Amino acid sequence: MDSKNLIKMGYIIQDYLITQNLENAKPKDVMPILIQKGFFEKDYRDGLPLRNLLRKLDDKNMLYLLPQVSVERKDKNRYWYFNAVKV
Repeated sequence: MDSKNLIKMGYIIQDYLITQNLENAKPKDVMPILIQKGFFEKDYRDGLPLRNLLRKLDDKNMLYLLPQVSVERKDKNRYWYFNAVKV
C-alpha cells in the first residue's frame, strides 16, 4: 500500500474512532470500516491483514503515516492500539 492510501486510511480511522467513541481500539475493531471503504477485502483471524500491514510499516519505520496507532512491543509479539489524535 502506498503512502497516499495510508494517509487516507488514517483519516478514515480517525473519523471512525471519534464517531464510535473508541479508545484503545484493536485492529479487529477498525477492520469493518476499512473493509467497507475498500482497503481490505475481508477480515480473518481478528484483524490479521491490518496487523500484517502495521508490522511492515513498523519494520520500515513508517508508522508515522498512521498517527492513530500505538504499539506495545513484547519479546515475540506486538500489540496494536488505535486512539483518535487530539488536536
